[in-house]
Amino acid sequence: MRFRSLTPGCPEVGEIGVGAWQLGGPLKLDGRTDGHPEIGREAAIGLIRRCHDELGINFIDTAEQYGAGESERRVGEAIAGRRDEWVVCTKFGAQVGPAGERVNDVSAPRFPVSLEGSLRRLRTDHIDVYLYHTPPDPGEAEAVAGLLADAKAAGKIRACGISTNDLALCEFLLGLGCLDVVQFAANLVQPAGPMRAFLAANRLGGIVRGTFFGGRLSGRYFHSPPEFTPDDIRSNWFDRDSIVGEFARYAAFEELLKPGRPMPALAIRGVLDEPSTSTVILGAKSFDDYAAAARACDLPPLDPAERARVGEIAASLSDA
Repeated sequence: MRFRSLTPGCPEVGEIGVGAWQLGGPLKLDGRTDGHPEIGREAAIGLIRRCHDELGINFIDTAEQYGAGESERRVGEAIAGRRDEWVVCTKFGAQVGPAGERVNDVSAPRFPVSLEGSLRRLRTDHIDVYLYHTPPDPGEAEAVAGLLADAKAAGKIRACGISTNDLALCEFLLGLGCLDVVQFAANLVQPAGPMRAFLAANRLGGIVRGTFFGGRLSGRYFHSPPEFTPDDIRSNWFDRDSIVGEFARYAAFEELLKPGRPMPALAIRGVLDEPSTSTVILGAKSFDDYAAAARACDLPPLDPAERARVGEIAASLSDA
């Protein structure tokens, strides 16, 4: 595993990180599936530990909302006794209400409740990266910026930021002095160029999610459409009448595959080649998927001709 800088005050992070949304078990919000099938508590904890011990992965991303707190609890158990070996990122602002309703609360009164709850579930005295999970209200953001600064001074968090692709929102938070890291979606089809330029110009850390574009760039479904179970959030994302064509058209990238570089490796390598990528978090549920991702880190960067062809294919898919 190769390591990269994320932000001052945080240890370097492996190029691949664990995304723990899918490890928190099923979740319903407002009666609608918003999580992933249950792989089991022990399986999730074991996966996290194996990723570190066998692959060298040291970054993990979760949130207070995932599994209604269960994701954080599993992460906390997985890293117990080895906290200094991990860089832990969690998010605040999106919660599960008492009746299973979706609640977005990023207010100043809520902030300490969220922070202390995450610290307790994660079994730690500090969070390395603490991110807004939902956009702040401009009337509250100024007060929360002060609370984030206080939490830094107290050693409860090392860095802060937001999970978003909204560039204007990032500029707003940067102006408030509470933006060290941005978690954003980027992939071969949606490279997020303006966000990357913003991160580079301001020397901010970049945590990339969505590398496989909801499974479209995994290669797994190019010739056979996925069948998502009812408790998988992805069952809400796709129209069953068009799902075959939706996945098959991304097979256009197959011309760039070669021995030792299957589609998942191409997708990961293309994102890692961007200097504004600090780490790529995957939503995998199996060790084999993480092992394959780790192997992609050892591949050479795409050459200029390959990158140009990626851009041409992405443009053709966007125009279709």
